[in-house]
Amino acid sequence: MSSASTAGIAVVDGDPDGSDAPDATVVVAVREDGRRCLGRCLDSLAGQTIGTARIEVLVAGGSERSTADGARPSAAVGYGLPADGERRPSPAGAYGLPAPPLSVGRTDTLNQALAHARGRYVFFLDAGDFLGREALSRLVDAADSRGSDVVCAKTAASGAAIFARTRHGVPLDEPGLPWELSAAKLFRREPLLRHGLRFAEDVPAGLAEQAFTLEALFRSRGVAVLADYDYRFAGDAGPGPGRRSGPGARNSSAALAAAAAEPGGLEDLLRGTAAAMAVTARFTGGGPLGDGFHLRHFAHEGDVLTGPAFLRAPEPVRRRVFAGVRRLVADHLGDAVLAGLRPGLRLRFSYVRAGDEAGLVEVLRYEAGHGVPPLRTDLVSADWRRTGPARHTLVVTARTPLPHLGAHGTGPVRLTGCPEAGRILLRPASDGAGTDIEVRIPAEAFPPGRTRIGLSTALLGTEHAAAVASGTVPRQAHGLRGLRPYRLDVGPDGTDGLVVAVTPVGPRRAGRS
Repeated sequence: MSSASTAGIAVVDGDPDGSDAPDATVVVAVREDGRRCLGRCLDSLAGQTIGTARIEVLVAGGSERSTADGARPSAAVGYGLPADGERRPSPAGAYGLPAPPLSVGRTDTLNQALAHARGRYVFFLDAGDFLGREALSRLVDAADSRGSDVVCAKTAASGAAIFARTRHGVPLDEPGLPWELSAAKLFRREPLLRHGLRFAEDVPAGLAEQAFTLEALFRSRGVAVLADYDYRFAGDAGPGPGRRSGPGARNSSAALAAAAAEPGGLEDLLRGTAAAMAVTARFTGGGPLGDGFHLRHFAHEGDVLTGPAFLRAPEPVRRRVFAGVRRLVADHLGDAVLAGLRPGLRLRFSYVRAGDEAGLVEVLRYEAGHGVPPLRTDLVSADWRRTGPARHTLVVTARTPLPHLGAHGTGPVRLTGCPEAGRILLRPASDGAGTDIEVRIPAEAFPPGRTRIGLSTALLGTEHAAAVASGTVPRQAHGLRGLRPYRLDVGPDGTDGLVVAVTPVGPRRAGRS
């Protein structure tokens, strides 16, 4: 759904909940991929058990983007909108019921539909979708009985946990609510008019829905979740790029990635994500409530913004998108949000936060080539290096595909076992891909006996231990502690680390080197 007009919602005279108003205005958004399914959608509305006298239907035609350039979508006004104007039969006849006429009005945009709507409630529907026969009756009754301003209705085949059971008075911090931000809900129209809610004009359709729904949720006096019926059926608009494959398909990762790959799509996605997150920030500020909604956007839209589409984008676009995502990270990516993200996405945002666009590109290239993020570090060698006549230093070398570690401040590489004694050196890998790590630990730092040591690499919570390379063999050296000789051993500990063994050799002998 999208708007294509700069007109806002007109303030109407009278009470939109008055007795002469229809119970529900259903706004059907027609996009190019849903035109041929519109008849089925309207049939489902004509067959509603609530009765067509209690329904107002407005068809908002147009494309995903603004038609401000003067182009007007072509569709005839009428039931089913067939080219010849003939009314299509309603499936209600299959239930032994007459097929009542359905009055269908026409607007070019969703904002215009909101301005003309007369119903006490508004329900938004895509032309490729259709409703269960009892949907509107159940929705209106639920909203009336509990005074809910927003009613979320179960979509057929939806496995979302939020629809495990029907509930009224659902709190906004309900864990699954941030993932149900489409406008396919029942909204009480009076608050929409009172607060002047409207759809954004300059962002993709799905993101315009999200910002609209977020504000409606934050302003609502009550939210209900109905899980006792298949209210909406997400349609299939046929094969091809616009095909809908299930509930919420328009905002699925695959659909967002496809849209982001189109010219201008990545920047559109950035604007829409920023608009939705700005709504959350405006109403919640900091804290757990806002974090839950921000997490949804970083995990979903943020994944696409920093994914393959970013890697394929032209350099000027990439630079602008990187700067925009960096602002979102600085403004909204707190520790609680970060902890909820998968490690590979945390890694990407660590490079965004550091302002390292080239590093992010290398991370994405590694993902493209290996199918996994570069969250690995391999121990290459561990050996003793003579640093004096009888003095030795343990030198451990490792390699990680993580780029530019030295540019990420202190502590991206951590030494476990004796961290206070080791010196860590980081340098770009010789082949230009990744980082070489060298750790030097004086032998005097190890107490007598066995000491386990290891390396771990951490960026924004993506800590992982370095693994010992297969075939690593123990190394041995001899040195002094004071005047007493010791044998120094280092070798694999059988897991991901090393064992250093310091063993005295023979009696103390004065004057012997």
